[in-house]
Amino acid sequence: MTLVIVGTGTDVGKTVVAATLLARYGREIPLAYWKPVATGARDGRDTATVEALAGDRAAILTESYLFDEPVSPHLAARLAGQRIEPAALLADFDRHRAGARTLVIETAGGLLVPLAEAEGEAEEIGAAAANAPRSASSGESRGWPFRQPPEAPSPSPSSAPSPSSSSSSSSSSSSPSLPAWHSGAAAAAAAAAAEPAGAGYLQADLIVDMARRAPLSCLVVARTTLGTINHTLLTLEALRARGLGVAGVVLDGPPNRENRRAIERFGGVETILELPHVAPLDREEVAAATRHFDRGGLLAPLLRLRRQVPLPGDRPGQAGSRGSRGSGRDGGGDRSGGGQGSDRGRRRGPLA
Repeated sequence: MTLVIVGTGTDVGKTVVAATLLARYGREIPLAYWKPVATGARDGRDTATVEALAGDRAAILTESYLFDEPVSPHLAARLAGQRIEPAALLADFDRHRAGARTLVIETAGGLLVPLAEAEGEAEEIGAAAANAPRSASSGESRGWPFRQPPEAPSPSPSSAPSPSSSSSSSSSSSSPSLPAWHSGAAAAAAAAAAEPAGAGYLQADLIVDMARRAPLSCLVVARTTLGTINHTLLTLEALRARGLGVAGVVLDGPPNRENRRAIERFGGVETILELPHVAPLDREEVAAATRHFDRGGLLAPLLRLRRQVPLPGDRPGQAGSRGSRGSGRDGGGDRSGGGQGSDRGRRRGPLA
């Protein structure tokens, strides 16, 4: 089983939760931490933070893509003159999960963060931005090519149904008649939903593709402060709409009983863990936090779950060892300073 740590947004505490989880379970369960895509490396690497806080409890794998700018991955890649390739991420995923360790993945930001733009879209946006006229008053770029949904036709007296026509339609059909503008909006929405996946690649798409290759479950990290109910419920809804499993929710910050109860009730979440603010953020404080994190061991069964299932005649525990024989590796990857991980998008020098 792979556990994916997903945030309701950026800076909600995913990295601290990842380090605490590794420190909590790393002694009893072989774990490996991997952040496939990371941005903002000029201000520090989450991988380095996790290694400093809990590197003695798990294997720390190198990022597949690492960018300097603290922006969305698709933009960070564009600014670096590169493109994030989903196939490369999935190849690294297959390699990392081939080892004997349970893979713990930390995402970059929220679930719907874009990882890659459509082919050629970055060039079009860059050219349009360069040629966009400037406002004399504010200096802001105008004409930025934001993608707008198809406009539905405006309602008009001729297109709006009259009361008599509505009543006659309802009497002749079991479904209510809709105004023409409503039908146009529905058609536009259907067309947008049918847009090919090649138009862009979200972080949610990556998780879905991973789930097609191996069992995984998502642990949602959210703040405890104002706004978290909406953000958390939206994230849970987006996960379930994609058929992705939810391991539970971690509320990071000062305890808030009402927010927790609302998420539990309206989100239909049985496992809700709490992690009070860790300060100072160091190894000792993270170790202390493990005494209060997941006291009931609710995540342990997921972390212990292996891909293999026992075959007839297997001795107890034999199935869990299949697939790692002769591999010569304990986690399918390296420590963050090692050389087995790919270096796509990485900067050499101080960041490496």
